[in-house]
Amino acid sequence: MKRTLPLVLCLLLPQASLFSADLAKDGRTDWRIVLPDQPSLVEKTAAAELADHLHQVTGAEFATILEKEAGAGAKSLIFVGETSRAPKKEYQFDEVLIQISDGNLILAGHEKRGCLYAVYSFLQDVVGVRWWTPGDTFIPKKPTLTVADDLNISYAPQMISREMYHRDAQPGVFSARMKGNGNISPEYGGAVRIIHFVHSFYKYIPPEKYFDAHPEWFSEIGGKRKHEHAQLCLTNEEMTRELTEKVLEALRKDPEAKMIDVSQNDWHGFCTCEKCKAIDDAEESHAGTLVRFLNKVAEAVEKEFPDVLVESLAYQYTRQPPKTARPRDNVLIRLCTIECSYIQPLNGPQNAKFAADIEGWSKIAKHLFIWDYVTNYTDYLGPHPNLRVLVPNVRYFVDHGAVGLFVEGEGDDFVEMRNWVLLRAMWEPHRDADALFAEFREGYYGKEVAPFVKEYWDVLIDRAEQQEIYLGCFGMTSAKWLDLVTLNRATEIINRAVAKATEAYGPNSDELRRLTKSKMAIDHVWLTRYIPLRCEAREKNLPFLGPKDPLAAVDEFAGLCKRFKTREHAISKAGKLDLYLDGLKAGLLAQKNPPEICKDAPEDSWVVFDALSFNNFNNAATIVDDPEGWNKKSVRMGTKVDWNTSYTPPVTGKYRVLASLRCEGTIREGRIGSWGVYNPQEKKGVRTQPLVAAQFLNADGKFDAKFRWIELGTVDFQPSCYFWFAHGHRPELDAIFVDRVVLIQAAK
Repeated sequence: MKRTLPLVLCLLLPQASLFSADLAKDGRTDWRIVLPDQPSLVEKTAAAELADHLHQVTGAEFATILEKEAGAGAKSLIFVGETSRAPKKEYQFDEVLIQISDGNLILAGHEKRGCLYAVYSFLQDVVGVRWWTPGDTFIPKKPTLTVADDLNISYAPQMISREMYHRDAQPGVFSARMKGNGNISPEYGGAVRIIHFVHSFYKYIPPEKYFDAHPEWFSEIGGKRKHEHAQLCLTNEEMTRELTEKVLEALRKDPEAKMIDVSQNDWHGFCTCEKCKAIDDAEESHAGTLVRFLNKVAEAVEKEFPDVLVESLAYQYTRQPPKTARPRDNVLIRLCTIECSYIQPLNGPQNAKFAADIEGWSKIAKHLFIWDYVTNYTDYLGPHPNLRVLVPNVRYFVDHGAVGLFVEGEGDDFVEMRNWVLLRAMWEPHRDADALFAEFREGYYGKEVAPFVKEYWDVLIDRAEQQEIYLGCFGMTSAKWLDLVTLNRATEIINRAVAKATEAYGPNSDELRRLTKSKMAIDHVWLTRYIPLRCEAREKNLPFLGPKDPLAAVDEFAGLCKRFKTREHAISKAGKLDLYLDGLKAGLLAQKNPPEICKDAPEDSWVVFDALSFNNFNNAATIVDDPEGWNKKSVRMGTKVDWNTSYTPPVTGKYRVLASLRCEGTIREGRIGSWGVYNPQEKKGVRTQPLVAAQFLNADGKFDAKFRWIELGTVDFQPSCYFWFAHGHRPELDAIFVDRVVLIQAAK
């Protein structure tokens, strides 16, 4: 197996020292910061960051001078960057050096930004500064700042690329301070330039330009050449030559780039032509054609750009390594964990297939990067119980030779803690996970509140582990694992935490503000599952700790979303948060206005869902003013796509399913659409029913202008099952309108 960078070259200073140096005394200092006579942009940033933070810590002003102004033999100097005092050696990438030498402090390292990371490491590990989030920093107050005379730290991270992909972590100053090196600006060292960041096949060979003339360059699927939701034919030599030339042209236009991506589109649709299939069958993986194709491109790149890496993805259908093909040394493989379960570590039994894949790639790929997922794309706002695997997984990647980690983590549930812990672990994978979480809890929420936060998460994660759920990053809702008993307990704990934060730190404290945002995750569960949980509490005679007034609670939650700049509730829903919150409120209002078919049903034996809260595929459906809708609105499904509207109700068990529908158009017979219930975990339809024109016609042969209740039948809802509606693509049908869906508990 290849090795990349050394582990710790020399760790931190001893616990105690016989000698010490006072960088500041009673808020005053004689120490000065020294830059090279011709400092780089990064060195200037490092000196400015050091002077600013030391001033905040001590109250003293640390002047910055050039080395030529320091004078020979001067003491009490802090040398930053490539000064004459910095040890002359070949530094590893991003390596830092911190040492006291001859009465001076040296902060140096790798030429790209080692001195900047040395400054941040010194401020963090020696001075005690903590950057919890982009807007929350802990600055210790030390008018007298003393450091040990034998201070000597030298460290190079094992991963050369460390990127936390979240709006609150990257790009920006916070990422640089946490020693992440993703897409940061030049004054902080800049990022490794990569052309066409992933899913780039059609960026080189766009179908609109090439398909008509060269359909053979694209995937053969079912015996036909296709370009929609397809890939390229990777055994076609003519296409390979054209793509290679496009790659070289891109590199010539951007000579500073050190990586260029050549990777599959973000869907399946691989080529099954005779030549591609023969190679993939022989290699026992679709990565067979990919690697052989990449090697041809990379060989041409190496001749003209010998220091450039050609990057590609081992993703979904290409995740399994090929049997015999081997990536060239200038090929970088980025292995993706998107199918994995995150309730267990990646070496757990649920992830045995991924473990085999990373083991295989680590043996054959000189450059192995990882793309990991630490969020729930289905529910950005609710609790995601993956905290225990975060640090072990980082170590697992490193142990298998990964030299880069891109962590995709959009979402809001305790995201500040995830970002901080992961960035610390990426820099130092050997750090103890429990210690990192404890440090964050105490520093961010306060020591008085930290025990409650730990207990809260222990309760949630214990429950998820006991349920043995497969915690993927898609299709997961709290209904799959979080029962009412556990939800009550977690709510009681977080409420005690709020009371303690208010008592210990005050109603306007940072600690309470931070906890209030984190509490939104459990609040969201109550709002999305309010009616089913209330029914369960009454049926089982259990406590119900949800809000007494759910409509007021939705308004309060919406206010917190604005206060904390919450962007979206699920993936690809940016700009639709207000609509989602309106849908939550509409559902609760709908429950207070029962339809006629529910008026004779026992109390809390039925649940109504307003269509305003439904998912809208490709934005093809629209919310319209509708005088016939129960709340004067409805969802209009036009003819753009077949599958328009769906919703995952937070219920389990057997329910009669009815929908309030109407339609408009001139069609008078035959099928006009369909609807049903689908189980994505088992990948099968539970029940499907066609919608026919006769269901909506009046005696005069025209469509009823009012909504009609259409019954699907009784369905046994399992966690993650959703109901869906589809337009039938009949040109005489203008639209189908959806008002509400009602589930009535089936008789036991």
